[in-house]
Amino acid sequence: MRSWWQWFCGFLFGAVVVAAFGMQKTGIWDLSEPAAIVNKTVITKGELLERLMADFGEETLKQLITLRLLEQEAEKEGITVTEAEIQQRFEELRARREDLSKQLGRGRLSDLTLRDEAKRLILLERLISKRVEVSEKELRDFYNRHFIRYNRPERVQIREIIVSTLQEAQEIYRQLMRTPPAKLAGEFERLSRERSVIPGAMGEFTYAELPEEMRLPLQRAKPNEILPPIAVKVSGRLTYRIVWVLDKKPGERNPFEKIRDRVRQDYLVERLVVLAPELVEQLWKKAEIKYTVSFEDGTGK
Repeated sequence: MRSWWQWFCGFLFGAVVVAAFGMQKTGIWDLSEPAAIVNKTVITKGELLERLMADFGEETLKQLITLRLLEQEAEKEGITVTEAEIQQRFEELRARREDLSKQLGRGRLSDLTLRDEAKRLILLERLISKRVEVSEKELRDFYNRHFIRYNRPERVQIREIIVSTLQEAQEIYRQLMRTPPAKLAGEFERLSRERSVIPGAMGEFTYAELPEEMRLPLQRAKPNEILPPIAVKVSGRLTYRIVWVLDKKPGERNPFEKIRDRVRQDYLVERLVVLAPELVEQLWKKAEIKYTVSFEDGTGK
């Protein structure tokens, strides 16, 4: 079974050339005009559209039909989508434009295409939402399975110097305390490179991801504070660590009752992996669709 992202990419694929066909229909394009001139040889806009039709025409037409079916079904069920909702979803898609373009292999996707897809996705979610009954237990189970998505613990960004003796650790700590703030980063890096017996941790961590002896001192520390040596035993070996607390990111606690609507939305999005293709298939089966073009020769003529 395809993932939701793969399904979405396939759904979007046909929309890539829709704008070109739309320009022909509205008369913006004169098909005899050049699309490109190569060493004084013209490639007309008509040739370009004929190739697009041959390569993508059938798939694009099917996607346009699917879009019309979704819009018609939404209208019958009294479902509307506001411009504000489309704009919000469009911003989410635009933030993923690069990944989506790579998935499709079609180059940069236009804002126009992404805005259209924002509406399609919202319509699918609304239509499916009306068809799915979600119990409170299902939502709570989903919340518990994805607890970390909704509740983020506080994180601390650190750098370490690790040595074998307390005396050396105290010496390095005093040296760092004497270092001017403007030179501290360079000095810490130098000492870490020259004195650490093993590479120290560098990055962002939850307290639970760090050795137990470090957790309480780090919780009490302030951003941009260098802590006195901390004794940490790893695999029976005692080490001493000078930890620089670069920054802290506060945690986020969201009880289920506070974000129930958000959990339900996420649950439905996950269900779309299965339910969206099923809904589209049902709409196609009950619709009266008449093709007036043929793609048997690959040109749509």
